[in-house]
Amino acid sequence: MSEAVVQYQLVGDIGIIRIDNPPVNALSHAVRAGVMAALDQARTDNSKLLLIACAGRTFIAGADITEFGQTPREPGLPAVIAAIENFPKPVLAALHGTALGGGLEVALAAHYRCAVPGTRLGLPEVNLGLLPGAGGTQRLPRLVGVETALEMMISGTPVTAGRALELGLIDRLLEDGDVAEAAEAYARQLVADGAAVRPTGARVVAAPPTADFFDTYRAGIARKTRGLIAPGFIIELVEFACLHDIEQGQKLERERFVECRNSPQSAALRHVFFAERACAKLTNIPADTRALPVKTVAVIGAGTMGGGIAMCFANAGIPVTLVETSQENLDRGLGVVRSNYETSVGRGRYTRQQVDTILAGIRSTTDYADIAGVDLVIEAVFENMAVKQEVFRKLDATCKADCILATNTSYLDVNAIAAATGRPERVVGAHFFSPANVMKLLEVVRAEKTAPEVLLTFMQLAKTIGKIAVAVGVCHGFVGNRMLKGYARQAQLLLLEGASPEQVDAAMEAWGMAMGPLAVGDLAGLDIGYRSRRDQGIESRSVKESALADTLVEMERLGQKSGAGYYRYDPETRRRQPDPEVTALIADIAAQWHVDRRAIGDEEIVDRLTLALINEGAAILAEGIAARPGDVDIVYLNGYGFPKWRGGPMFHADSLGLETVIGKLQALRELTGDPCWEPAPLLLQLAGEGRTLASLKL
Repeated sequence: MSEAVVQYQLVGDIGIIRIDNPPVNALSHAVRAGVMAALDQARTDNSKLLLIACAGRTFIAGADITEFGQTPREPGLPAVIAAIENFPKPVLAALHGTALGGGLEVALAAHYRCAVPGTRLGLPEVNLGLLPGAGGTQRLPRLVGVETALEMMISGTPVTAGRALELGLIDRLLEDGDVAEAAEAYARQLVADGAAVRPTGARVVAAPPTADFFDTYRAGIARKTRGLIAPGFIIELVEFACLHDIEQGQKLERERFVECRNSPQSAALRHVFFAERACAKLTNIPADTRALPVKTVAVIGAGTMGGGIAMCFANAGIPVTLVETSQENLDRGLGVVRSNYETSVGRGRYTRQQVDTILAGIRSTTDYADIAGVDLVIEAVFENMAVKQEVFRKLDATCKADCILATNTSYLDVNAIAAATGRPERVVGAHFFSPANVMKLLEVVRAEKTAPEVLLTFMQLAKTIGKIAVAVGVCHGFVGNRMLKGYARQAQLLLLEGASPEQVDAAMEAWGMAMGPLAVGDLAGLDIGYRSRRDQGIESRSVKESALADTLVEMERLGQKSGAGYYRYDPETRRRQPDPEVTALIADIAAQWHVDRRAIGDEEIVDRLTLALINEGAAILAEGIAARPGDVDIVYLNGYGFPKWRGGPMFHADSLGLETVIGKLQALRELTGDPCWEPAPLLLQLAGEGRTLASLKL
């Protein structure tokens, strides 16, 4: 037994196994070995009941992520869990903080479970492309039933201690306070009551509500879990638990777990897990940099984006003031905000009282003087350089000297915006994604003169308001939209060269994208890109790859909001339908540009769209616009519907192999004659050195 992480103590007739493996009591080899040693000691002493508890802020929060990818060392977790469940004396698990993954599986193997309020219990392995591999799929349904077990494992969402008590997942909800004291009192009560050994695995799973329950359940989640293997295995294993004993169930579970663990999907999702944590770590800032306090915020512009940004801060309990040029615009914007909250109340996300409290934190004004004392201002006005610079000149003249000034821009040069002020070191880019109150991604743009503490402040603030923040550099479109340009361009060229909108979208959706590129364009509104091209000085229909989109807008086909774009939309259901008028228009424009049309296969569609992302992503890395390949992946996974189980564009490139990627790029260069397919120098360099993009991690 390693006394450093597991200690055993006999207190009266209660044997206490205390795990102390900071910060989250992860199930490292030392913990597993320590628990086994403690069980051996307790087997022959005078204890009448064993209590498993954890020091620190949490119960076992899961596996030790530092052991991911390593050769397993004995004892493995299944052996530890079997030893707990088969122990000849009653075993009680005392939970606090979180009991997740392997931590909950340990608790499931105990004969009794208690928890303090605020504890969260869950089996989130599906988020890593895995399934519970130490009996979770077999024991959880024996305690809570098949429906709840499936919901918990396939969503990966933890339940509260109160809900766990209702479900029968725990036996006692302890009073808030000292966990150890309350758990020991419950343990003494169990001994006094003559509590018996009660193996979870010996229980029988209650039959599902209907004979076709599992088939119906599979069909119900098919779209949501499209492309993933772990959810299907989880359903299979829960169904198996209804018909077989725990030994047989665990044997099949282990086989399925190993299959998932060895799959490309799990490798991709584990990459995402680590990449999300890495992207919060800033590069090239002094180690002693400290974040600045932000207690009050103002948002300039009460349109869709500004209102959504204000909601983010209000939801986090940070007072926010919306600023507009007229009371009419303010009233309209606040009306949309209130409508959004009404929808949330209707869906049960918030109570009426919660919404009233949140709305009380949103003030509004048409006078810049009212925001002179705020700590942070986020500008969210029209995407036009002159307009934004004028706003920043006003802010510079109005706001206190240490106020942070942020611009919510999708494409514009943050350096040029900062130059409109006398405090460029206090200016930072904050590219929220629409709708801002829903989308998780936030590109935090580090301008040439942005102070390290300003950048750090915004990165930490992003976490406070529930965003996944990625620090990026200044270039047109930053990371996400710069890569999107090549992706969207290929979609347009594919149409002119012979593919149909439905073929392009279907190919990408079958590959795993949440939506195809043309359907996304219709959803966002084709007029947005149209205006952007005009702002850049590109004349309508003067460029081959935007001629179709320009023509559609000028035909007042703006996408879903007008009922037609690349597709026609049912006014009731918004279901998209192919439109022969668009098919004829594509052929006409192709003829105007002298494009020879041909049959195009789905593989070429997928290659051209994904390789456009990969090649541009490599250029972005070489320029230092993104610090790590994983940062590029996190942007695309959270802002553009890239399938998580493929890991992101940069991870996908490594999965294909850089030599393969280069070969495909060169083949497309030969096929199309388009110089965009010239492999990025970074890809050539890494491939020549036998390295991967992942080797660039900082």
